[in-house]
Amino acid sequence: MTDAALAALLVWLLVSSSSRSSSRDKLTIGELRELAARMGFPDPRLAAAIAMAESSGIVKNVGDRHLGVSIGLWQINMRAHPQFSRSELETEEGNARAALVVSRNGTNWRPWSAYRERKHVPFL
Repeated sequence: MTDAALAALLVWLLVSSSSRSSSRDKLTIGELRELAARMGFPDPRLAAAIAMAESSGIVKNVGDRHLGVSIGLWQINMRAHPQFSRSELETEEGNARAALVVSRNGTNWRPWSAYRERKHVPFL
């Protein structure tokens, strides 16, 4: 295989992989656990349970409109965290990265009402 053919194959694989990932509208609890593990959360089951309680696994979920709009799987509040763009928060990986930052690498879930109100427990 020539270098050009190999490069074309690599580009095709990257594009098809990212389009598959971004085209999912909703993730299962299993997919959320896989995402959380891949992104480096120390307790992927807990991180996934919180995401499921916050968004029902809907990747581009929009909530808390009266509190500054929360976006995505982990419902990152844009008013509280303006360092993240809406387009970033509407992706699986971007929202997970933001949740990792906001949760201090998965060690502080108190900012999430689903955690404080124990709504995540059924998803553990």
